[in-house]
Amino acid sequence: MNPEVLAQIPETLTYEDSGRQLPLRDHPFVKDAPDLPTFVKTAFDAHREVGARIPVRLRATNDAEKVTELAEWKKNHLPKLYEGGFLARPPASPDDYNDVVKRPEKLPDGFGWNEEYVKDFKTIMHKHGVPKDAIPELLALHERTLTGAQTSLKTSNEAGLAALKAEYGDKYDELREATKRLTNMIFKTPDELAFFESLGLGDHADFLSVMMRLAPLAQADSSFFASQGPQGGPGALTGDDVRQELAKIATDKTHPMHDGYLRNDPKVMDHIEGLYKRAYGDKKVEIV
Repeated sequence: MNPEVLAQIPETLTYEDSGRQLPLRDHPFVKDAPDLPTFVKTAFDAHREVGARIPVRLRATNDAEKVTELAEWKKNHLPKLYEGGFLARPPASPDDYNDVVKRPEKLPDGFGWNEEYVKDFKTIMHKHGVPKDAIPELLALHERTLTGAQTSLKTSNEAGLAALKAEYGDKYDELREATKRLTNMIFKTPDELAFFESLGLGDHADFLSVMMRLAPLAQADSSFFASQGPQGGPGALTGDDVRQELAKIATDKTHPMHDGYLRNDPKVMDHIEGLYKRAYGDKKVEIV
């Protein structure tokens, strides 16, 4: 292009090349143009060609004609963008996510992995064309969210337990034991107690705070404990009840205590011991 015309293009007008900002007038597309009219015509033709191939003004709309046009454009052009590497190709069906949608390894205890929710997750990801490469990152974010919430709750609970220990001093352990006994009387069936334990309320400071105030009142009322009978009265468990519940815990993967049982979680072991005590009282019974 004529040097005088090129000189009219300011050096501050730049384009990016490999992270560098270079003067636009030094680009071959501009510099090698024979003259200004030819440059303008070439630029316009290029603009029209790109606009014809990629109609960037096409937007989602409720207009039936536009909806059809948009669907047709996606059908004709998205495969080309996938093949060219401009966009990541989404899976053909929700089931194609199976190899990447996996339970996070650090999912906190008590947070289940619901297959129905997993199915819904894959369906939504497929509906919106989310590529498979994004799934591990989304699951990692989900994991961090859950563990972050758990850490916050754990910290809050630890502070609450410390406050209770400071409040009751050397009476804390005694009241804690009385609270466990009272809890076993309130939740009389294995299912009730399993649900209660699965929520983690047994060791929650707010729950303990209430129960520690109630336990001395229950202890002072001899008629309350007498009404429960030596092993819990009408709501007591039989040995068969205990063995059936233990079998569920040990073999039923959906049971809220199954994973803890396999790990010999102390909370689960205490729960099982409590079941035997409700059936046999203080008699020595081997837990199998």
